[in-house]
Amino acid sequence: MPIDELRIYTVAPGGLAEYLRLAQEVAVPVRGDAYGRLLGFWFGEIGSVHRIFNLWQHDDLQTRQAARARLAALPAWRDDYVAKVHPLMQEQEIRLMEAIAPLAQPPAPDRNIYETRLIRTKVGKAAEFAALLRDAHPDAASVASVGIWTTQAGRLNEVVQILAYRDVGARLAASLAQDGWRAFLARHGHLVDRIESSLMLAAAHSPLR
Repeated sequence: MPIDELRIYTVAPGGLAEYLRLAQEVAVPVRGDAYGRLLGFWFGEIGSVHRIFNLWQHDDLQTRQAARARLAALPAWRDDYVAKVHPLMQEQEIRLMEAIAPLAQPPAPDRNIYETRLIRTKVGKAAEFAALLRDAHPDAASVASVGIWTTQAGRLNEVVQILAYRDVGARLAASLAQDGWRAFLARHGHLVDRIESSLMLAAAHSPLR
């Protein structure tokens, strides 16, 4: 079963532009799809600013581990990318995830506004809440849900959802305070501890735009 990996990096204030340049000009050409397939690459615009969100897919956990070992041994990766990008970074998080609703292209092929929702559930309730979110998404009529996952390693008991909007106005219209979400959380909110949201823009090299 494929393993999807969400990596979230916090970049020092003022370091975002250089980080994105190194990612586009060095990291992506070196990696290609030989060390995991890049699904999406975003940076926080509202909410978690100075943060990078990148989503990768691996065939399985063993493939991921082997690929990372091979990548770390590459001089171009180690010297031209890692040595330059690490001083820009303050924090790294990873989540190894199982797809409950596999990644889908948003309806609009051009540039979208994306949102990552990190939904911390009660212990042992992530799979149940993820299935409810997939089957009865409160604003499915107006919002494209790009994917829903449960975490298997990293932060446990978490549901990750990525959504796409045509613009910021569409996101505001799909507020968690609207009737659909209020009703959904009235029925199922007992499964949830908290929800963290970040609006993101796609980097120039992101497969999802």
